[in-house]
Amino acid sequence: MGDILRSTEMVLVQFLIQHSSVHETVHEIGLKGNVDFVDLNENLSAFQRPFINEVKRLDLLEKKLNFFQTSLNEAEPLPKQVAGFENREEIDEIGKENIMDTDLDELEIQLEETENDLNELLNNENELETQFVQLQENKIVVKSSGELFNQQTNDFFRDDSNMDGERKPLIEDNYGVGLNFFSGSIVRERIGILERILWRSTRGNMYLKWNEIKEPIKDLKTRKFVHKVAFVVFYQGEKIGEKIEKICLSLGSHLFNISDNATERDDSINNLTEQINGLKVVLNKSRSLRINSLYRIKKILPDWYERIKKEKAIYNIMNCFKDDISKNSLIAQGWLPKDQLEDLQISLHKATESVGSRIPTVTEEINFLNHNITPPTHFRITQFQKGFQAITESYAIANYQEINPSPFNIITFPFLFAVMFGDLGHGLLMTIFSIFVFKKIDKIKKIARRDEIVKLIYDGRFIILMMGLFSMFTGLIYNEIFAVPMDLFGTCWTPRKNSTVLDLKSKNCCYPFGVDPSWADTTTELLNSNSLKMKLSVLFGIIQMVLGIILSLFNHIHFKQFLNIWFEFIPEILLLLSFFGYMCFLIIYKWLTNWNHREGQTGGIILITTLINFFLKPGSVAKDQQIYKHQDKVQSILAIIFVLSIPLMLFPKPFILRYRWKKKQRNKNGYIQIDGNDDDDDENGKNNNQEEKFEFGEVFIHQMIHTIEFVLGSISNTASYLRLWALSLAHSQLSKVFWQMIFLFTLRINIPGTVVIGFCIWACTTFVVLMIMESLSAFLHALRLHWVEFNNKFYKGEYAIKFMPFNYQQIEAEANALRD
Repeated sequence: MGDILRSTEMVLVQFLIQHSSVHETVHEIGLKGNVDFVDLNENLSAFQRPFINEVKRLDLLEKKLNFFQTSLNEAEPLPKQVAGFENREEIDEIGKENIMDTDLDELEIQLEETENDLNELLNNENELETQFVQLQENKIVVKSSGELFNQQTNDFFRDDSNMDGERKPLIEDNYGVGLNFFSGSIVRERIGILERILWRSTRGNMYLKWNEIKEPIKDLKTRKFVHKVAFVVFYQGEKIGEKIEKICLSLGSHLFNISDNATERDDSINNLTEQINGLKVVLNKSRSLRINSLYRIKKILPDWYERIKKEKAIYNIMNCFKDDISKNSLIAQGWLPKDQLEDLQISLHKATESVGSRIPTVTEEINFLNHNITPPTHFRITQFQKGFQAITESYAIANYQEINPSPFNIITFPFLFAVMFGDLGHGLLMTIFSIFVFKKIDKIKKIARRDEIVKLIYDGRFIILMMGLFSMFTGLIYNEIFAVPMDLFGTCWTPRKNSTVLDLKSKNCCYPFGVDPSWADTTTELLNSNSLKMKLSVLFGIIQMVLGIILSLFNHIHFKQFLNIWFEFIPEILLLLSFFGYMCFLIIYKWLTNWNHREGQTGGIILITTLINFFLKPGSVAKDQQIYKHQDKVQSILAIIFVLSIPLMLFPKPFILRYRWKKKQRNKNGYIQIDGNDDDDDENGKNNNQEEKFEFGEVFIHQMIHTIEFVLGSISNTASYLRLWALSLAHSQLSKVFWQMIFLFTLRINIPGTVVIGFCIWACTTFVVLMIMESLSAFLHALRLHWVEFNNKFYKGEYAIKFMPFNYQQIEAEANALRD
């Protein structure tokens, strides 16, 4: 419990490590994961660090791994089994098991060879695929162009009256004019642009015919299939031909050399078919080799990744060490929990033995208190506490040895959430969802590695479970399940005939748990519910704020800040209890009092009037507003305590601190200056006691701000807890509106099928509005109440450093993600 309530006691250790064993020493410490190394080379840039060359080398190796991963991502899904790799031991033989023990030079050679082999396979396959696509496209264009050549038209030339209506092939030279042509393919979307540009550039001295290619063709640049058209451009003259060729190529078209003779075109198609068939065999073989290579890489890549990342992490840590040239060793410093010093010595001894060094690593504890160094904060938490600790650290990291709010948040956070979200049905749905998350925890954990929203659900699974359970509890208190009251124990009220008035069954009848369900059917339901929830909100808020102030007392005692106990804790607790605690007392006292036995009083006392008169008319209580005997005297004493606690919080502390500083200066110098100047200046006007300087004005202003903030904050924070009432009311009323206006409305219609439709609409609106939007709203409001109203009473979180030990957890998690 001590490591949860307060951070673990830390020690600062200095290492003197021999050069021969420094790598293995850091590796062994990383395996244990219990040392947070201090950067002793903060003044050096990254390029001035001692092991920058090794880091650069590992960066290059990491680029190779990224290339392998990119190739795997771009490749088609690999089969589960590949020929030649059916046996798992086959993969182990190529070095998978020994990667972590392989020398880095050998690993670099292995990665270099693998990269060269993969590049060669990819380049060969790309060249073969390029040839294959070009041959296919050439074949398709030849077929389409043949259709264009066989079409008979006289659109390009005028009709010949002597031909008796016959149409001659377009390419035939009837007039002794020699026609040339280009044939090729272009993306379907660009054929109109090509036609317009050719028409304008040749001034109409060309003729373009095209057919759409039915089958999509693979684009060699984008590696995507696109729709193309085959075209033939007829023209006359070499200059026009050169111009047409440049225009076609500029628009990304592919031109092919095609004969105008049908027989030669058929021979060309047969020749292209044979080449395609032969190239297909070679291409399939090349793809098979690439798949085998990628399959092998995929199996070994996580181990390569883990090894390279660990090596890089080790050298990055070694770059934080200082070089002790005189002793041929490195100096390092690091924080670790005090109770793990023995484990550290075991790791250091193991590292020294593994390299065969005779000189062990020397360690020495440094008294960080004398060096004014702040230790890092470390809490030993379980998976259950991890989510609640994350909520606290989102606000601020606790100071060293400061009380941690997380153990209290485990109860208070889901409870305050449930006060706003209280409904047995909605809490049950949330609990079922959390149970589903636990049941599918392995699958969700894998998805969480690459999806941020799923990661939030995975990390907060225990919070969701607690919120669901507490919502079920408060739903039983409110006696609501999807806004429908439950009569579990038998109501104490019976309605009168033909009336909404309720009569009590017996004087001693009391509903044993929660709100009596009969109140839900009365005209004063909303009034009664508002009164109950508003007062409960105030009670919960005051209790939590008092808890925060009490926790501040334990902080003051732990840090031996006894001045804060007398002039911060005591006036704060007196101020809060003298008025707000008294208000809680009145609420509870009024609830527990049977006003039917009071003469002349009916219980209609308004507490707001009593609290207003607490300050406006101290010591005076009207007879019809008196709640208990001697109320006027008690309120007078509490009012005096409230007023006196403010100057007690404001004035004594700054003056006592000034007195202590003066006394310290008198004991140090044997005299004290009486000229009003607090600075010990030399003849040049420079301060000789910068570390001892005391600014009374700053201390007084800081204390005044603290006093004003606490007095006004007590009022505003109490009012802020009324959000519990507001959110609870909104949740209850929305749930009731959805139930009555959607589901019950369809029941009253009495039309077949409408009940099913109404239920579906009600279920969807309940899920979207209440289970998602309302739960998120209640979560954020509970978060604010803990961050602002609760934490600011005792939790500083200033200049804190989180304990970040050097370990391989993140690297191993990423490697496991690659294995999945």
